Amino acid sequence: MKRFLMIVLLGLFSAAQLYSQTPKREMRAAWIATVTNLDWPYTGVPSQQQADLAAMLDDLKEIGINAVVFQIRPECDAFYDSPYEPWSYWLTGTQGKAPDPYYDPLEFAVREAHRRGMEIHAWFNPYRAERSVGSYTLSPKHVIKQHPDWILDFGSLKMLDPGLPMVREFVTAVVLDVVNRYDVDGAHFDDYFYPYTPTITTEDASTFANYSRGISNIGDWRRDNVNLLVQMIYDSIQVVKPWVKFGISPFGIWKNGVPSGIIGLDAYSQIFCDATAWLNAGTVDYLTPQLYWPFGGGQDYAKLLPWWASQLHGQHLYPGQGAYRISTWSDPSEMPNMIKLNRQTEGVYGSVYFRTNMGLLDNPRGFADTLKNNYYHFKALIPQMDWKDGIDPNAPDNLRYEPITGGGPAVLRWDLPAQAADGDTASRYVIYRSDGLPIDTADPANIFDITGQRIYNAQAGGNTGGSVDFLVTALDRNHNESTVSNTISVTAPEAPLLATPADGALDQSDTVTVSWHHSSLYTAYRLQVASDPQFSNLLVDASGISDSFYVVTDMAGQQAYYWRAKTSNAAGSSSFSQAFSFTTGFPVVPVLAGPPGGATNIPLDTMLTWHMTDQADGYQIQFARSALFNDLYIVIDTVLYDAQDTTLMVNHLNPNTRYYWHVRAFNVLGSSDWSETWALRTLNVSALEDLVSTSLNYELGQNYPNPFNPVSMIPYSISKPGLVSIRVYDILGREVATLVNRYLPAGRYEVQFDASRLPSGVYIYQLLTGQFRANKKLMVLK
Repeated sequence: MKRFLMIVLLGLFSAAQLYSQTPKREMRAAWIATVTNLDWPYTGVPSQQQADLAAMLDDLKEIGINAVVFQIRPECDAFYDSPYEPWSYWLTGTQGKAPDPYYDPLEFAVREAHRRGMEIHAWFNPYRAERSVGSYTLSPKHVIKQHPDWILDFGSLKMLDPGLPMVREFVTAVVLDVVNRYDVDGAHFDDYFYPYTPTITTEDASTFANYSRGISNIGDWRRDNVNLLVQMIYDSIQVVKPWVKFGISPFGIWKNGVPSGIIGLDAYSQIFCDATAWLNAGTVDYLTPQLYWPFGGGQDYAKLLPWWASQLHGQHLYPGQGAYRISTWSDPSEMPNMIKLNRQTEGVYGSVYFRTNMGLLDNPRGFADTLKNNYYHFKALIPQMDWKDGIDPNAPDNLRYEPITGGGPAVLRWDLPAQAADGDTASRYVIYRSDGLPIDTADPANIFDITGQRIYNAQAGGNTGGSVDFLVTALDRNHNESTVSNTISVTAPEAPLLATPADGALDQSDTVTVSWHHSSLYTAYRLQVASDPQFSNLLVDASGISDSFYVVTDMAGQQAYYWRAKTSNAAGSSSFSQAFSFTTGFPVVPVLAGPPGGATNIPLDTMLTWHMTDQADGYQIQFARSALFNDLYIVIDTVLYDAQDTTLMVNHLNPNTRYYWHVRAFNVLGSSDWSETWALRTLNVSALEDLVSTSLNYELGQNYPNPFNPVSMIPYSISKPGLVSIRVYDILGREVATLVNRYLPAGRYEVQFDASRLPSGVYIYQLLTGQFRANKKLMVLK
């Protein structure tokens, strides 16, 4: 008993300690890098790009991330429909080419982030124009083509000249266009100002001579060029959308030796970036210095973080965390200790992690799990910026829990708040949940979720068997929080009543639809189907079912199955219903007889045999040159309608060839699974081999090398003269090249495919001649 009490007390202490260390407001952001497709996108197919980005946002929210910094301008290009710059190569594989079918990635990202209650900051690289010269073809619309006189050339790198007034005006116009047309929460610059390498020397000497503005020191002039751009961006945002935040992520070391003991690249004199000037002038809302180093050494996090915090003049500091380096650090507690130090340091309001895929979602050393289960276990609101807006929104009205449609799933929903004094209503909502009243909105443990919608499908785990209480508050654009809505109570549902098939039903087909009666105020159902009454051998364990039925497939023939369901809603889950059973009536899987699996030296005319199957009306037999049984390689696909006939004669097989075969049984109730697949090899007849070696068949060979860049050879042969075409298609079925289209005599051939103008990816090439058609895949990898 004492041991039990000790465990309970330790659990309560741990929960209290977790609460005391977790702030209710904290920036928890992740960079999503698009240059070279570091984090996104993975393909050039718009539908897949959208699905991947939505899944990424889901995964980030799952571990506690509440904001993303989305790279939309890697090198004077655009991940959005820009009037100034071409579509990015990293989006479509061709700079200047729009997505096809068309969509706007930034518009999509903003909508999806806001729907999840997350902030999204548009990430611009201010000056970089071409990161690796000659790696792909530039669009005629690109600034290098339009304004070559604006460019500083460093050989492998080209960038806009920060000293030119027209460049500053151009970059400001690009940023302002995005802020005006898209509902972004922030505009963000990275640390690419003047180049890291190669270091600038005299490339901008003529610009300095023509536009010095009376500054005699070229280093001071370069820093002032950057400061002028920062001032222009900040002032422009204040005019059009003052609620939009402007932040910059400078290199983590301001000056070599500052603070004492810090050594490293001197951002002040090498890349001409003076972040303290922006803080002093008040031309940024937040800084995210890239503090990608561990504790100790010449780049000591314990020294750098407090120094940066000491430079603030009311702005927010969200240090950039080098999550991509976690696996290289000797101490796995480095990053958790950084989060602790951040929370203890005045002026530090959170973290921004580099990067999404490498450092967060790949879960190095379990770091994502640590965030989800510990440091970000409770959701957090984003900190307000007091200088932007101090007026709270009004509370949401009429919180209720009701079905979306008659008999459908129940959801939390509420009405739009009335406008506050500043005209704001709400941009997001905080849903609070508690097992009792009153609900403490100061406790982050009570934050159930943060959402951008007024309809919320609340699902709670566990068997509470009782009721829980909910209330909602509104957040405006600056994350000021309203007073609370009305409070409602939701009770966990009763177990559902099963309907069909009736308990003990016999002779069920190979597709069975199980159904049950709707529960009152349900959110979702969970169904289990098993081959034993203890439900230890599960065929189906499906949750999140919104309808009162489910289609069960992939069952065995002549088998009894047991099924049950449970209901969940915002308060919890019911117990499982009483179990029903049914028995399938279609045949069991046939058992093969001969030739034995793996047999060799099989005659070119041979008999396939299998054992008769109980309850079968007939059999389907497939015989192929591939164990995958794809259409291209199937030799025989036939049906026998006599259940007594368990043999099939196959004739005229090729010598010294491996074949594969399998059988399934059927009756009026459905088909069994396929039997085992057995292989056989025909006998090696030397005379026939000689004949085969000298004769010609229609054949499309695999290209070589594969993958390739940029040239590959495609072999093929035709047994009769005729018109021959070989064409290449992308994965959307669009023709990208015609390699052959002419009359050819019988023979063996090869054709060269040059893919230098195509982006990386998978393509299909097709041979068509007479009645023969064949397709194969190839991969371009650049």
